[in-house]
Amino acid sequence: MSDSLVQTVRTDTFEMDYARIGSGEKPLVVIPGISIKNPLNFANSFSVPYKIFLNDYTLYFFDRKKEAKPGYTLEQMADDQVNALNSIGIEKADIFGVSQGGMIAQYMAIRHPQIVNKLVLGSSTSHAEPLQLETIGKWARLADTHNAQELVDSFLDKCFSEKFLTRYRRALKAMYENVSDAEMDRFSIFAHACDFVNTYDDLGKIKSPTLVLGAGNDLVTTPEASIKIADKLKTESIPYEFYMYEGYGHAVFDELSDYKKRIFEFLEK
Repeated sequence: MSDSLVQTVRTDTFEMDYARIGSGEKPLVVIPGISIKNPLNFANSFSVPYKIFLNDYTLYFFDRKKEAKPGYTLEQMADDQVNALNSIGIEKADIFGVSQGGMIAQYMAIRHPQIVNKLVLGSSTSHAEPLQLETIGKWARLADTHNAQELVDSFLDKCFSEKFLTRYRRALKAMYENVSDAEMDRFSIFAHACDFVNTYDDLGKIKSPTLVLGAGNDLVTTPEASIKIADKLKTESIPYEFYMYEGYGHAVFDELSDYKKRIFEFLEK
């Protein structure tokens, strides 16, 4: 990988790439959702949407571990993420997980509460809704058959709002040109894992204040999934905040600058 921001953490059992930006004293760990291309390929652009954080925080953006095998579970991803953080000297951090990254972040907060200061869950879920199984299941099948063109088209159509795609579809498709068989195989591993997210009954084990952000037109994890997480946190008396971005799709976190501002304000409270 050519991006100079990208580093590799090596543990006893795996390697994992991450990018580090910012100069603040407070660590913020960003765990992205599944992506057809490695999100760290675009690490040079991270400072723009996260500009508001750069003075007060050092941000760490993580890919999944290298050499992941079929059957790699969300629980294992969470344990490996904690191991990676400990290996680079992070014992406690704010965690922002989007989509599958939010699933991983939930398991981190449940299984390793000592490492999570504040938790932000964007367009995520605690149990797979029927629409999620349909949408991500289709992506997994397309990846399994190495149908790159249809996979990219479906991925974009389901993740982004129509207004955003009208303006940026050409640029987004350019980002996903020349998808390799290896990239589709890797995507498939993570897509299949989403079917088995099952944190709902354990959300009461979360100890950290949590911000839940949903999207009213989410065609991937669904807005109902975000509502269910917020309602469960309320029932369990976990300190939480909730906001629904009405009229936006699953990837609202990439579409609106207000999204990062809302996270920043939550973390600064």
